[in-house]
Amino acid sequence: MEENKLVFVKKKGATKHCCHGTCNSDSRYADRPEMKDVFFIRFPQNHREPEKCARWALACSRQNFTAESIKKDTYMCCRHFVGGKGPTHDHPDPIPATATKYEASQSIIHVDDEKCTKSNENKQADSACSIDTSQLDMAHVLLSLNQEACDTTQASQHYRKRSYSEAFEATCDKETQTSSVNLTLKESLSLKLENYELKKQLRNTKKEVKGDEESKPFSIDEIKDDDEKMVFYTGLTYQQFMCLWRFLGPATRNLSRISNPRKHEVTPSKAKGPKRKLSPMNELFLTLVRTRLGLLNQDLAYRFNIAVSTVNDIVTTWTQFMYLQFNRLRDAMFASRKKIKKHLPKSFRKYKNVRVILDATEFFTQAPRNYEQQGNLYSSYKNHCTCKVLIGITPSGAISFVSDVYEGSISDKDIFKKSGILNKLNEGDLVMVDRGFNIRELLLKKGADIVIPPFLGDRSNLTPNEEAQTRVIAKLRIHVERVIERMKKFKILKKIVPLNTMPTFSQTVFVVACLVNFQKPIVK
Repeated sequence: MEENKLVFVKKKGATKHCCHGTCNSDSRYADRPEMKDVFFIRFPQNHREPEKCARWALACSRQNFTAESIKKDTYMCCRHFVGGKGPTHDHPDPIPATATKYEASQSIIHVDDEKCTKSNENKQADSACSIDTSQLDMAHVLLSLNQEACDTTQASQHYRKRSYSEAFEATCDKETQTSSVNLTLKESLSLKLENYELKKQLRNTKKEVKGDEESKPFSIDEIKDDDEKMVFYTGLTYQQFMCLWRFLGPATRNLSRISNPRKHEVTPSKAKGPKRKLSPMNELFLTLVRTRLGLLNQDLAYRFNIAVSTVNDIVTTWTQFMYLQFNRLRDAMFASRKKIKKHLPKSFRKYKNVRVILDATEFFTQAPRNYEQQGNLYSSYKNHCTCKVLIGITPSGAISFVSDVYEGSISDKDIFKKSGILNKLNEGDLVMVDRGFNIRELLLKKGADIVIPPFLGDRSNLTPNEEAQTRVIAKLRIHVERVIERMKKFKILKKIVPLNTMPTFSQTVFVVACLVNFQKPIVK
């Protein structure tokens, strides 16, 4: 006697029907040819995605079918999305169902030429595949629209053998059609085509406007009539900028950019590159913007509509060029006592022989890994790794001396000795300094002297005359601090100096000092 065997039948999932328009896709008939590669997408739930659910329900074009009608087992097949493979990032919503079953059977939107040519069982089927050319063109346009197309259900052979009028009357399901659509197919397609063309024109217009805005780079012409903006971006008024431009001379029009030398090593015989996008004046303007505001090269590249590497080449080239032009006047900048007396302010009449007012300033640098170098750069005054520069001005407030950059640990006396300013002084000159500059012995050897506030020493108080003298000297010496403050408004100097740029930082400081001299005088 055979034992009873238990047979386990694999339970199939719930039957899935497509709710889109007149589509008859059914998961029970997955083996049919028209169901090949068809899969079902669950409808968005109204309580989770109400807006998306409402759009999908509207696209189904079914009477009395709204977002509230959606259940957890409501599905739509993949055919009703652009491309026929379900929702995508570019086309997340289904194509609206505006076609009847017969119109869908004619494949107005997704005409499959191969299937039409193979279906040669009778002439009547061939005539069903031949559609008016104008309607077909309009239908192909609708394919490119996200929300303007008809149902994509493939035609069955049964409907292909009927005439247009007979099939329309026999198969049009009035209950599933949108009641508000009373236009013929040709009129509907014509209106949609017109709508498509208008949208296309609008997109092109927006692109042209946006392109014009993006293609217009930042330039000096935009702000040259506004001195407030000129000072903000460059530190100079337009008149001062033009004085600088004329000072730099005709060489500005024939500058060769300093770029990566490897480019020339790899292709030494390569022809000249494309025409420069910026004029020489705008290249100088870009360099001053970089120096004044300390903007990143990427930022400047966006503003001036050029490459980042081009920004770097322009800034390097023009900084070096300005340094070479200014450096020719380094000796002439240290004015003689005769010229100083000619423009001596009234407040300095008590100190007529003052040749220069000195002070040192520091700039933050990166901390090196080498402990010895780190100790040399460390400033006990700033509690940070710094580099130090000696600045000298005339009594009228013009910068007359800028030393090279030295390590932050150097004393004021040592930087005075190493800077070489002692060689520029003559007998009878006076040098006004702060108490930290103990350089009287060095000056006396040159026949010069020092103007310095009195020291308290071992006393508890200064005498009345010494207090008055201290106030006078402090009032006069404050001008050098004001000049240094002007220099540090160029934010390129307020950034932490990378160690790899230390060799050229002296040039940057000197260029900024010379740019300050193009501004209005500190002392009237």
